[in-house]
Amino acid sequence: MKPMPVAWCGRLVRAFRWHAWCFTALNLALTSINIATGRPWWAMWPLLATGLAFGLHYILFKAFTVDERWVEERVQDLTLKSYDRSHIESIRERRQRSDR
Repeated sequence: MKPMPVAWCGRLVRAFRWHAWCFTALNLALTSINIATGRPWWAMWPLLATGLAFGLHYILFKAFTVDERWVEERVQDLTLKSYDRSHIESIRERRQRSDR
């Protein structure tokens, strides 16, 4: 997969932040209205719908903003926390042999 241009990554980050603020503000406002009116909790349905949209946006955001630096940091973190490091080292060696 080709890396995304830097301009697109910046747009994705800004769009995700904007979406996070809108999600929070909208659901706080709807929940406040629901509490103020004292009716049964109808604010759950918009919360679920916007939560689903926000979750999908997060998945896309993470899928397109992952780069080699993030992958290396994550591998290092998992390797250091691993209880079976010899197994990980053997996988790494097999991968290096297959890359040659």
